[in-house]
Amino acid sequence: MNVWMYIAAFLFPLDNFPLMFGQAYKPISLLFIAVYFILNLPYLFRLRYRAIELWIAVIFITIVLYTGFQNVKMHYSFIGLMDAISSLGAGLLVYLSFRIFIYRNNKDASYLKLFKYILRGYGVAIAVGVLQLIYIYAFRSGMISTLIDLFVNRDIYRVANRVHFTFSEPSYIGLHTNLFLIPAYLILKNKNCLSKLDKWIVFSFIPISLFSLSIRYMIDLLVLYIVYVFVTSKAREGFKIIMKLTAMASIIAVLLNVIFVQNIFHLKADHYHRIANMMSNPSIISKDISFSIRSTYSEIGLRAFLDNPMIGYGLGNFYYGYMNHLDMVPPSLLKKGSEFSQATTNLSLPQYNMYTRLLSEFGLIGMLLLMAVAALFHSFKGRNFAKMIMVLLAYSLMQFDSFAFIQLTFWLACFQSGFISQLQLDRSSQKEGGKVPAAFASKPAIIT
Repeated sequence: MNVWMYIAAFLFPLDNFPLMFGQAYKPISLLFIAVYFILNLPYLFRLRYRAIELWIAVIFITIVLYTGFQNVKMHYSFIGLMDAISSLGAGLLVYLSFRIFIYRNNKDASYLKLFKYILRGYGVAIAVGVLQLIYIYAFRSGMISTLIDLFVNRDIYRVANRVHFTFSEPSYIGLHTNLFLIPAYLILKNKNCLSKLDKWIVFSFIPISLFSLSIRYMIDLLVLYIVYVFVTSKAREGFKIIMKLTAMASIIAVLLNVIFVQNIFHLKADHYHRIANMMSNPSIISKDISFSIRSTYSEIGLRAFLDNPMIGYGLGNFYYGYMNHLDMVPPSLLKKGSEFSQATTNLSLPQYNMYTRLLSEFGLIGMLLLMAVAALFHSFKGRNFAKMIMVLLAYSLMQFDSFAFIQLTFWLACFQSGFISQLQLDRSSQKEGGKVPAAFASKPAIIT
């Protein structure tokens, strides 16, 4: 039955699939995960759960019930709540399905195969990305765009001349690079299971990603490198760490200059001109529309938290906090057709920031929930690979607020396997041929 999970893993990159339900985030892999869950439903009752997992469930149930009563009392719409519940359901499905997968598989080969399929799936993303490059810079063919549209619903490559692979938008590239592609590469490298094709996929993906024209993606790469250097270095290697970080920062600076200032690729996309202007005049960054949208939503989220600091506006109800503080949006940004204007009719309004979403919708209960999830991660006592993933997940939550966040629930489940939680990426593990300690190689961690 593992085949369903391997198919799902291969399809992780297709997170804006045309035939899938949802809005911007439409991962087709959920369907195959659901099939695996249904076929293995009896195993759900054989799993052992930690007390902290049950408390997290209780918090969510309490918030849902409170929101339902509040919506009736305040005459709020249930659209935001239902959307949030569907996201929670998707996240729970991913978590429980991979818990079952770990319970049923006690050999390293099953995990290695899973991560091999994850990495290979990005070969499809690369193929679509190359087609987008051809469409943007070489040949605007209807046949090419039709082929691309078989894999991705949105058409940013067509309207904004930006590569976004099989993802809903360029800002999602960092999520996939930092939390699926590179971790899968590191795991397979640690176990000496990388093929030439695997290496080709990884080292082709990143250069093509630069044509997304996303400064945020470059920041994501820099964060990934900084975290990796710190978790794989020893305290006495301080000078070496500084040199590595300086080198990486220099490379990023050169890339930004070559792409956005020198414009060696002769880019003509509107987004290119926007970024070039920001680089030539950094003071205008605060006035950039993308920056303004995210920062304003976060500021309003904090203000909405102060309205009801104990339990917030309720799950999925950020819209009402937004409308109560609409005065925080600059009038020039509320013109008809703008995102801020459209937000006034979007009853399921996103924030792009999980931390401010938890504060505005859950109040202090949201911080309790966040600490409970952090405690669950910490309880697995993971080695440096696990620590790297935890930091990258914490960073990613600043720009993504969906409860159906596959990467988060995937790793939360995978940490309960010794194969993942005890993985060590330092040089000593490489010298040992990338083997985990025997105590962890033979069986997953059974949680009591």
